Amino acid sequence: MKKLLFLLFAINLFAYNVSVSIIPQKFIVEKIAKNRANVNVMVLPGNSPATYSPKPKQLLSLKHSLLYFKIGVPFEKAWINKFIAINPKIELVDMTKGIKKTKNPHIWLDPIFLIQEAKIVKNALIKIDSKNKTFYEKNYQEFVKEAKKVDFEIRTLLSNLKQRTFLIFHPSLYYFAKRYNLNEIALEKEGKEPGLRYIMKLIKTAKEKNIKVIFTSPEFSQKSAKFIAKKIDGKVVSFSPLEYNIFKNILKVAKLLNEYNRN
Repeated sequence: MKKLLFLLFAINLFAYNVSVSIIPQKFIVEKIAKNRANVNVMVLPGNSPATYSPKPKQLLSLKHSLLYFKIGVPFEKAWINKFIAINPKIELVDMTKGIKKTKNPHIWLDPIFLIQEAKIVKNALIKIDSKNKTFYEKNYQEFVKEAKKVDFEIRTLLSNLKQRTFLIFHPSLYYFAKRYNLNEIALEKEGKEPGLRYIMKLIKTAKEKNIKVIFTSPEFSQKSAKFIAKKIDGKVVSFSPLEYNIFKNILKVAKLLNEYNRN
């Protein structure tokens, strides 16, 4: 037992310290780096990337990080310059580079975009640890296979939907919807609860299209979603875009859409 603990400690000791903004990024980095990276996540579980302020312990970890992987969440605009001031030697790596995106930051919920994000991570790790290039390349290829498998499973699940529109409080599935020819209708208006007039319009749309599921996130209010669900005899389903295992998370969405929208 002592020998095992020593080995685990040794592995951790010689891993590179990197930081990311949100938990899904940790999933990507750990898929490519395995035990060769200690990943410091800045936005802790249950918090919104729009309003979060890092804890002192997180800032201390950031001070020892070689890389910071950014992904375009609002939190970064307020903090990136402060991070550089804390650790002037940290290298910023943009995981959105080369991806056609809007102001909506949720690119990690599209499995094809994930391949590009993982490639950026792989290249950044090779840059600081070139002697293990083969290791990172191998892990990246495994990631690509898994992402393509998930993409195929999602396409299969969504192939026979009777209608392809769904309601969601926060528009986190924008890229997912675009990838799979779905229509996402967001309840919120600029991060705020919708007004009564818009709620009534949504209820009418949901009844016309026979929409029976409304996605909500634990980071946001569920008040309007529950009200609409009651009026359309639908169900409110919790979905967080910030879950660690991205593949399982987006497959869950596809399975729910298949369950509620195929009739």
